Amino acid sequence: MIAEVPTVAIEHVYAWDNTSVIVDEVLAHRIGLVPLNVNPSLVESREGPDAQPTDRNTIVFKLDVICERKPNAPKGSTNPDELYINHELLSSHLTWEPAGEQTEVFAGRPPGPINPNIVLAKLRPGQAVNMELHAVKGVGKDHAKFSPVATASYRLLPHIIIKKPIPPNLAENFQKCFSPGVIKIDPRTKEVSVDEHNVRKDSVSREVLRHPEFADSVELSRVRDFFLFNVESEGPYEPERLLPEAVKVMREKIATIKQAALALRGAGDGDVSMADG
Repeated sequence: MIAEVPTVAIEHVYAWDNTSVIVDEVLAHRIGLVPLNVNPSLVESREGPDAQPTDRNTIVFKLDVICERKPNAPKGSTNPDELYINHELLSSHLTWEPAGEQTEVFAGRPPGPINPNIVLAKLRPGQAVNMELHAVKGVGKDHAKFSPVATASYRLLPHIIIKKPIPPNLAENFQKCFSPGVIKIDPRTKEVSVDEHNVRKDSVSREVLRHPEFADSVELSRVRDFFLFNVESEGPYEPERLLPEAVKVMREKIATIKQAALALRGAGDGDVSMADG
């Protein structure tokens, strides 16, 4: 999910003019990390580092911004918004330059940054940035900018078994040993039970086992076939789509290994037949 689900990111930066205080290499790196709203399935992967860019494997953006002083700026103001035009180089300044059939291919969702308000550089009057940016398809194991997620993790569902009744005078102390919402107390009978809908909220701190009065009253374990995924998307995928996409990549890898194994087995059978002959 982190390293092999493909996305599209800016790979090549051609700087025609850059008079900002940020050097070309640093600015190019900042631009490359801008998440792009591009459906990776509509872009072909480049065959190699020497492959020529085409409208099928490359998306071109232009970045052409000049900072100027506002002619009617308030006298004595120190607010850059009131004094300057384009004093911030933003991700929204990336302009898509369609080529070939890209206008039709991306008609439903034109390529652009996910967040238009990412500050790339600060500019002052007379400073300008003019660049051509080439975005390509890649995976996170080649560079972090291609990773579709900011964070991705999973854990097993906690399983809490109350083995014997908890005395009413200890109910609240027992409840405090777990994350809020995991343990519920009947307001009338003071009976303690596990809220099955909120058990996933438990942090599995095992705090309850530190109290001798509860050590024999509860059993803590995990459901071995119930996984809780925590996925924070930062690219074109919705979080709920990332797991199926990762499974798809895994199935493709398994199919490749299976074909290689069958081919190797066929070659081995051929060698045996020749030896028998």
